[in-house]
Amino acid sequence: MSGKLISTGSKTNNGLKSLNIDEYLNKKIISITIHVMPLSINKNFTNFQTAGVFFKTFIPMVVNPSLTHVAIQLNLENTDDILIIEYGQYLTKDSDLKNKGLFGSSGSSKEPREIKNDNIYYYINKDGVRITIFTSEKIKSIGSEFGSISYLISSLIASQYYNVTVKEFWQFSERLDYTFLFYLCECNIKNKIMLRELIDKFKGENWEARKYNVLTHNCQTFGAEVIKLLKAVRKNEKDKIRGNEKLSLPGCIISALWHNEDWSLTNTIGRIPIVGLIHDFIVVNK
Repeated sequence: MSGKLISTGSKTNNGLKSLNIDEYLNKKIISITIHVMPLSINKNFTNFQTAGVFFKTFIPMVVNPSLTHVAIQLNLENTDDILIIEYGQYLTKDSDLKNKGLFGSSGSSKEPREIKNDNIYYYINKDGVRITIFTSEKIKSIGSEFGSISYLISSLIASQYYNVTVKEFWQFSERLDYTFLFYLCECNIKNKIMLRELIDKFKGENWEARKYNVLTHNCQTFGAEVIKLLKAVRKNEKDKIRGNEKLSLPGCIISALWHNEDWSLTNTIGRIPIVGLIHDFIVVNK
């Protein structure tokens, strides 16, 4: 199982169905949740990432790497269905990269790992940015077994990302106590636009799979762009604790949230050297 729970970052998957996006296009986005998870929960990778958690507290954000995948949960008006939007080297049968290797040079790299599941996808372009739907029926069918809705959605995203079932994912993660590496941040939004408007912002070759760059143009920078566009702000003060955000969120996501939010005493004090560490420790342990 441990070898199975590794995300290559490059995936070919049209899903078994195509998402009919039309019924959602004119619905307003009323809030979002940022979901963060490790790129892999392979044991060696996770041990490395766990060790890095300690050092992230002391390293300036500008040089603070975050080996995580980011997906954005879109909560729409007048529906209990949940939409997830994310960017990566998600390829389709129409992708230029499908038969050329990941970087467009024939034979230059391995073909992407094929993924088979029953998720329903809509691709904004021919590949790259995609929207996944978790219907209210699907959520209800397994929700009671996995606790809160937010917790369940994180589980569904993770199972999709690691190409396993929800039950397989939790059996593995709970056995090795890796759940602390997973983080969700619920946000209100100031710019409540329709889904159609959000989609239009990401049409074009800049968000196709071939433009993906693991360092500079990836799922994290995409998430930050969504946050900026929607003017998302964190609901819970605990998520603004400087120690918490540095441990759990990529720097570009923190910067985007900070830009949107009003002045926060909790976050400001947390940025003061030494004093901030003491303050955050006291607040977290209240």
